[in-house]
Amino acid sequence: MFNLHRFSAWLFPDRRPEWEKAREREFILAANALKTLKVTPEGGMSIDPEELRDQIIASREQLKHLIHKPEVPRRPFEAATDLLVEQEASPSVEAPVSAMNCIEVVAWRRLQGGATVRYVCLQSTNSGCYAATTASLFSGGQESLPAWVDGNTNRQIANALQSGEFQWYATVGEAMDAWDIEL
Repeated sequence: MFNLHRFSAWLFPDRRPEWEKAREREFILAANALKTLKVTPEGGMSIDPEELRDQIIASREQLKHLIHKPEVPRRPFEAATDLLVEQEASPSVEAPVSAMNCIEVVAWRRLQGGATVRYVCLQSTNSGCYAATTASLFSGGQESLPAWVDGNTNRQIANALQSGEFQWYATVGEAMDAWDIEL
């Protein structure tokens, strides 16, 4: 039997990369380490759910340093208090923004007629507010907005940043609605 295995390995060598072979060996070792794993003669497998749950909990504890919790931002926003007071007075706030303190946010909206609008917004890292900079309408596989809207998106964003004329809103939805009203 051993000679037959060596002969078949010589005829049909395993050409997979080493990392894939190592990953398979690790899986086999992990499966063999399970105490309640049972294999039927037909090839079915069963395992005690409690053992599996214990393994998952132990693995989570070992690797929890790799998980980023979405409710805790990596870098806290430092909102300017005078900007927040202005926001309470009016829904939109105008403030000078430099390219160094914005994050690009892409949002999509499906219209009733089946068309889709792609908005590119900026989010201020100082205040957390949003401003829409460009929008593109897609309907039936064709872009259907005028050329001045559908031009080079990066150039439009750069021009908007240089002019600094933004209307800032508390949510992305409000910024998208304001863009629609201006059109």
